[in-house]
Amino acid sequence: MGARILIIAALWLVIAATTGAQERNDCLACHPVHYVEQGRCVTCHRGFAGTRRINIAHEGLIAGRFAAFTLAGSEVVEEGTQLLKQYACRRCHISQDLGNRLAANLDLSQQQRTPEELDESIRNPVLFMPQFHFYAKQRIALVNAILWGGRQVEIPEQEPPLVVHFEGETTTREFAFEKYCGKCHRALTEKYGGLGASLTGPNLSGLFSEFYPTSFGEDNQPWTPENLKKWIKNPRSVNNFARMPPLVVNDAEIDRITQELQVKASTPAVRAAHLQ
Repeated sequence: MGARILIIAALWLVIAATTGAQERNDCLACHPVHYVEQGRCVTCHRGFAGTRRINIAHEGLIAGRFAAFTLAGSEVVEEGTQLLKQYACRRCHISQDLGNRLAANLDLSQQQRTPEELDESIRNPVLFMPQFHFYAKQRIALVNAILWGGRQVEIPEQEPPLVVHFEGETTTREFAFEKYCGKCHRALTEKYGGLGASLTGPNLSGLFSEFYPTSFGEDNQPWTPENLKKWIKNPRSVNNFARMPPLVVNDAEIDRITQELQVKASTPAVRAAHLQ
């Protein structure tokens, strides 16, 4: 009985000490108070407020420039959200459960990447991601918008595995996109991975989806297989200032290009079905 009482007492002391550490806010020993309405420092910055040992206190810390996503009505988040739309990030990525599943799901990024890693991935993009050349201020806004977007949806416990073949995959198939378009363009495709080898022309990932910029013709129509056929056969019939020359290609080959660029809608229900 005495041993049991000692164990219970020891557990109570551990719990009390842990609770006390959690309630403490030793952050204020080094940092000034700001955004009092947010409550404790860890609400925005994470980390651990119950110690003055910097290596522990700063574990998982979110730097101030990347913490705007925790503030209601943040202008930084609004700027980043507009950049996500303007540069059509959802042509390849999912954000707020919207987008094509051709590359990483940005809603999961705050579980898998630090804000600094996200910033670096935008600054120095991987193969087949467009070189946007964002300023530091724009990258900070984008990271905040990505983190904010992940808070607005229910993060799935599992995601269907995503495998993207960028290069080095041996295949006996000749892709029409690479034959006719790949000397100037690149594209991530749903079935065949990355196609094309040049940055001369626009990145065509997700061309026929609702997330690609509506840039066909003078009135900025969406890109459709029919519109792509018109463009390939005579770009200057669509845009008088087009720099692309007409391609000598028959309708069957254009249909192959169209098929290679097709992307199915990626909804939460569709992704969940892949896990069953």
